[in-house]
Amino acid sequence: MSIPDQVSSASTGTPKFDMRLGPDGDGAALAAYRQNIGLLYNVDFTPEAAARFFSRAVTYQLPTAMFASVESVAQTLTRGPAEIARGGDQFLIYVQVEGELDADYAGRERKIRPGDVALVDYSRAIVSRATDFRIMYVMVARDRVPPPLLAPSVHGTVFPGTSGAGRLLYRTTETLLQTADALTLAEADAAVDALLIMAAGTLKSELTREFGLSPSGAAQLEGVLAFIDRHLATPELSAAFVEANVPLSRSSLYRLFEPHGGVASAILQRRLERAMKLLLSDSASKPPLRAIARALGFRTQEQLSRAFRARFGVTPYQFHDMLRRKDHAGLAAQAQRAGFSNLHAWIEYMTEVSNDRGS
Repeated sequence: MSIPDQVSSASTGTPKFDMRLGPDGDGAALAAYRQNIGLLYNVDFTPEAAARFFSRAVTYQLPTAMFASVESVAQTLTRGPAEIARGGDQFLIYVQVEGELDADYAGRERKIRPGDVALVDYSRAIVSRATDFRIMYVMVARDRVPPPLLAPSVHGTVFPGTSGAGRLLYRTTETLLQTADALTLAEADAAVDALLIMAAGTLKSELTREFGLSPSGAAQLEGVLAFIDRHLATPELSAAFVEANVPLSRSSLYRLFEPHGGVASAILQRRLERAMKLLLSDSASKPPLRAIARALGFRTQEQLSRAFRARFGVTPYQFHDMLRRKDHAGLAAQAQRAGFSNLHAWIEYMTEVSNDRGS
């Protein structure tokens, strides 16, 4: 077993780390691997895979990104509410080199084969079951990622290795790793930005293929969501209301929202996310639910409470009480279900603001 060694640390170069674990004789390498990956995932191995465990990773570290080549034994990785609440608010371009992966990305089941490239949002749920594998990846802080890549429908998007976009992203990631030793930190950082722009650009063709969206589908979706946000206070806001007020046919509108569970589901989701934000920013000992309900288009306070409980598992009053008690873990687990970015830092900030107001 060995621990990560910094191979290159020249002031003008890209910091490089080489980590080699196993083969495992006494379980120490496997324990070190579990500890290293534990912040991001819960990891499981079959007895056979655990007995022959090994891991090799070459990683290049940038200020707000990293890219790496990794190989290891078969394993199952799970990223649910507990792992998301602990942090790791990043976006991943994942490239399968060898082996296969059966994945569930927040309900989107995917089979990833050698040559395929996947887009993964760490603010959302992940379950992956891998054979022995070799992969490449580029991991970037979400606040650096182009907005089109952060739409909920992007999580779990797979560019097949047989497609032009898949080959382009695969080869670009491969070239980045092959040339990283000769790149300055600034050059490597610029290359990562270029890869993100490339992924955002090729995304349109993949959405067209998978969901039947027009090339402007992503922009259309953002436009309709903006319209919904502007009318959340309107009790009449519904799928029919949206259809009557946006320049899309009914079939185009419904196809656009199919990945989001439909127009009505998206409206309710936006209202409940806004309700959660209002509760998190409210400093009163008892939140004004009637006013919040009216501001978000719910006809009664009881209607808001029922919908909130069905979505988050607690009532608005219970959620607000968690904030007052500074129940960070409970708050994070609940807020994660809404898919908020920068979750942990935001909740801690709002808790501090609430404490300051109450002092």
